[in-house]
Amino acid sequence: MIRSSEFKGKGKLYIISSPIGNLKDITLRALDTIKEVDFLFCEDTRVTNKLLMHFGIERELDSYHDFSSKEKEDYIISLLDEGKSIGIISDSGTPIISDPGFELVRRAKAMEFKVIPVPGASASTASITMSGLNPKPYMFYGFLDHKPSKKRKELETLKSYDFTMIFYESPMRIHETVKIMYEVFGKRDVVLLREITKLYEESIDFNLEEYESLPLDLKGEMVLVVSGNQNNNQNDIDLFKEIDIILKSGLSLKEASKMLSKKTGKKSSDIYNEYLKGGKK
Repeated sequence: MIRSSEFKGKGKLYIISSPIGNLKDITLRALDTIKEVDFLFCEDTRVTNKLLMHFGIERELDSYHDFSSKEKEDYIISLLDEGKSIGIISDSGTPIISDPGFELVRRAKAMEFKVIPVPGASASTASITMSGLNPKPYMFYGFLDHKPSKKRKELETLKSYDFTMIFYESPMRIHETVKIMYEVFGKRDVVLLREITKLYEESIDFNLEEYESLPLDLKGEMVLVVSGNQNNNQNDIDLFKEIDIILKSGLSLKEASKMLSKKTGKKSSDIYNEYLKGGKK
């Protein structure tokens, strides 16, 4: 058992959320943290500088993104080891979620440095609240693979789930993705949200079978909220496979067992024990 309250490292790593469009969505705590940390790392210094200039903040920035070298990560860890406070901020939304930083957080915690979230805007939570689709439960999936064949395989593993799913997608691939979703999922209610919190914010409610009617000129960052499978044959469920997928989403085995208990009618304790006896960990 690891308790952060017992960490001995003096350095602190702040995960700072930024606006996803409307700059007014920044929190007061985020602004204070940006000003106070010893070092601030961001995806794109140009994007973060615009944010800081809007709020009259002047400070040095360093980059940390998907293509940063391991040496940059080592450098951040060394700063934490010196007792420095480090802020990580993405171009938009909450860092780590579909952004770099996951391994950095793992390393910081392993070395007993406190990781402190500074909550704020998130496209996934904004989209589920305005979609009108059932939010209990829902799964955030993020980006599907860019290759159609791999994308199809990913969707095949998800088609039996009866909970709402959230995907991110680019305007270049949105039509292809919706078409493949229809081919795999069949008729499902879906809401496409684009440019959330921005001037041209829009939601498009439709059924996947209407994919050919989706406008061709869609632009901006997009989120797809897709309803779950309401016609499951419970006898066809592969519990081990389903639990493995749920665990990958970040939920615990106990939570996964409870979720499948509602789906199959089996006791959650029986599902839990079946999974453990099957040699899974």
